[in-house]
Amino acid sequence: MNAHAYQLTAEERAMHGERQTRELPSNMDAEQALLGAVMVNNAAYDVLPPGFEARHFYEKLHVEIWEAITDMRKAGRAVNPVTIKALIPSGMVGDKTTAQYLAHLAVNAVNVIGAPDYARAIMDCAARRACITLGERLDEAAYSRDIDIMDEVDALRVRFDEVVRALNGEQRAKTLADAAKRALASTADAYQGKGIAGVDYGLAWLMNMIGPFLPGQLIIVGGATKQGKSTLIEQIIAGAAINGHAAWVNSGEMKDEELAHRALSRLTDIQAWRQIRGKVSDQEYETLEMARRNAETWQDRVYIRDDSMSLRQIKREIADFSKRHPGGMAVVDHIGLVEREAGQTRMSDAEFAPLVTRSLKMAAGECNLPIVAAAQLKKNTFEITDRNITRKTYLAAISRRPKYGDIFGSCEKDANQVIIPFRAETILTELEPAEVSDLHPIWEEVMSTVKDKAEIVLALSRHTRWPQRKEVGWDGPRTMFTDLQQTNQGRML
Repeated sequence: MNAHAYQLTAEERAMHGERQTRELPSNMDAEQALLGAVMVNNAAYDVLPPGFEARHFYEKLHVEIWEAITDMRKAGRAVNPVTIKALIPSGMVGDKTTAQYLAHLAVNAVNVIGAPDYARAIMDCAARRACITLGERLDEAAYSRDIDIMDEVDALRVRFDEVVRALNGEQRAKTLADAAKRALASTADAYQGKGIAGVDYGLAWLMNMIGPFLPGQLIIVGGATKQGKSTLIEQIIAGAAINGHAAWVNSGEMKDEELAHRALSRLTDIQAWRQIRGKVSDQEYETLEMARRNAETWQDRVYIRDDSMSLRQIKREIADFSKRHPGGMAVVDHIGLVEREAGQTRMSDAEFAPLVTRSLKMAAGECNLPIVAAAQLKKNTFEITDRNITRKTYLAAISRRPKYGDIFGSCEKDANQVIIPFRAETILTELEPAEVSDLHPIWEEVMSTVKDKAEIVLALSRHTRWPQRKEVGWDGPRTMFTDLQQTNQGRML
C-alpha cells in the first residue's frame, strides 16, 4: 500500500521527510473497512459523522475512491465495485489491479453497522497528522527570525480550533470572502448563459419580483381558501420541472390523480371536473393522452407523497431526496396538515405551525435546497363587519390586501420570502346581493374591475424590496394564473 500513500507537499516533506523518525498516524484497516461497507450498503454513506471528507483518508488511492463515491451519491447513482471502477485511475495495488482491489474491499467488508466508527477512527488519525504538522510549524516559527511569532501563533491557534471542531463533528465556519467568491461565480455562470443560480421555476412575473429560489431558502406561500395558493405552488413545481429541476411534494390537500387532472387541464383547456366525470369526447380524450405523453419527461421529475406524514418523516424524505436529486426543490402543501407526533398533540395550531416552519427552514439549510410551504391566512383576514352593505363596503373588500402578519401561526418569522396570491373576485362573490336588489348593479360594476384578475403580493422578503404587488390574470376553467403582458400564455402545471 505504501506505493500509493498520500503524497506530502514540499512544505510537509520538509517538516516530516528528513526529520520524521516515526510513521504518521493512519488506520488502513478503518479506511478499507469504511470503503467496503459503503460499497456493500450505500445507506452507510448517509450515517457518517458530519464533516467527514475525502481529505481525512491517508492512502491516496482511498482519497480518489471516496471522491468518486461522493460524486456518484450526489448524482443519485448506485455505488459498487462495478459502477465505480471507471472513475478510478487504473493501476496496481500490490499484486491486484484497481478493479480487483475494489472487489476485495467489498468482499472483505467486516461490519456495515460500524461505518460511523470507521469514519471517526479515520478522522482521529487525520487530526493527529494535522497536529503534528501544526506542532512542527510552531517549532519552525520559534526558530525563525523572519516570522512575526505572534501572527504565526494566532494563525496556528485558528487551525488548532478547526481540528478540535472537526473531532467534535462540528462544521468549519465559512468566511464571507469565500462566500463572495462562490456567489460571484454563480453570477458569472448566469451571465454567460450557463444557467441561473438556484431553481428557475419559469414564471417570469414572479422571477422579476424575487428571482430564483436559492438553496437554504424557505418560501411561504400563504392564502385564504379559494385564493389560489395551491394553484400557484403547482405552477411553480411545473415550471421548475420543465427547466430540469426535480421536485419532492408532500400534498396534504389533494391526491396525486387530482393534481394530474389539474395539470392536464392547464395543458389542454379541458376542465379537471370533466376529466374526472368522463364528460369528454373521443377527440378530447386523444388530446388528453397526447398532452400526457408530451409532459411525461418533466412530470417524471415530480415525486409526490399524498399520504399523511409527520414532520420527522418529511425531513427524512427531503434529506434522502436532496442526496439523489441535487439542484431540486421540496414542497409541503400545507403546514396545517402535517401529522403530529407524540408530544405535539397538545400543542395548539398556532404553536405547532411555527414549529413546522422552523424545522423546514433548518432542513432547507441542511439539505441545501429551497423548500416551499403553503400556509393558511387567519380566518378573519377578509372579514366584513359592515352591517349596512354599500358601494364603499365592496371597494373596501377588494382593497384589503393581505399582509405577512395575516399568516396563521406567525410562520413568516422563518421565511426568506412570503408570497400571497390575492383574488378579490372570490371575496366579492361571497358578498353578492340578490339580483332584484338595488345593490346588485353596484356589485356588478365593482366585480367587473376584478373579474378574471388577481394579484401576487410579495408580503415579506429578506432579499429584495417589499411589499410589492404584481397584477396577473386568472383563468378559472384551467385553474391557473396567467401573465397579462403575454398574449400567448404558455401552458404549465
